[in-house]
Amino acid sequence: MPSTRSSPRSKPPSRASELARIDACAKRPIDIWTNYLYYPLSIRLVYLIRNTRITPNALTVGSLALALLGCGLFALGRRPDVLWGLLLVQVSYVMDCADGQLARYRQQFSPFGGWLDQVADRIKEFAIYFSLAYGYTRLHPGDTRVWMLATVALFALYLLEYYGQIQSRFGQERSGQRAAAREETAPERAPGGVQPRAAAEEDAFARMQRWRSLVPFRGFIIGEQYFALLVFLLCGAVYLLFAFVAALGLLMCIYRPLVQFVKYRRAAR
Repeated sequence: MPSTRSSPRSKPPSRASELARIDACAKRPIDIWTNYLYYPLSIRLVYLIRNTRITPNALTVGSLALALLGCGLFALGRRPDVLWGLLLVQVSYVMDCADGQLARYRQQFSPFGGWLDQVADRIKEFAIYFSLAYGYTRLHPGDTRVWMLATVALFALYLLEYYGQIQSRFGQERSGQRAAAREETAPERAPGGVQPRAAAEEDAFARMQRWRSLVPFRGFIIGEQYFALLVFLLCGAVYLLFAFVAALGLLMCIYRPLVQFVKYRRAAR
């Protein structure tokens, strides 16, 4: 006698599996602060809105609006206002992390979305440092040196972003060249695929990258910049923030090109 029971429905994915899937959509390697402080929040934000009509571009615009509102509070200069502005700016960075994760989770990519994300980031950088400098001079009208530090800090941050764009473009080109080279030399490989020496070098490089990701302020990328903002403003040290960002930013403007030059020279051997 045939069974009359209906076929069991497939179980919906568990919360843990969905969080793991979203976590796999997070861009890595990344700085230690983003990985352990901001990503846990952005991943849970994506989990909450994954089945809603909120788009990645909407998150980007919302992040920009929230940051500009926080900058309005920075411009007032008073410590309570700066702290409330800091909260809004930090939440805006969490949303900034979430927009890319949501895009990769839903496979919603577009050239406009990438352009919008880059433009929003640059507007936020300028607004944050300009409003902080303006608010500082409202309470310290005789100290105009903060404007010089703010200008140097912004110059360094924009130059570092330019370096990052160049590095990303060259990285994509070199990945294509390495893939083509592997195809050409495929018949010469060991029967197991990758030659033992090459596999060992790749493993060593991967381990080095993981250890390097634990070094704070290793490249002064965006997550490290937002964490520095968090620490210095919580301590009420606006002037020291500008000095720190200007000094470390200029140092990284020298360090990062040198590191890339050494990498390219070694890869060309």
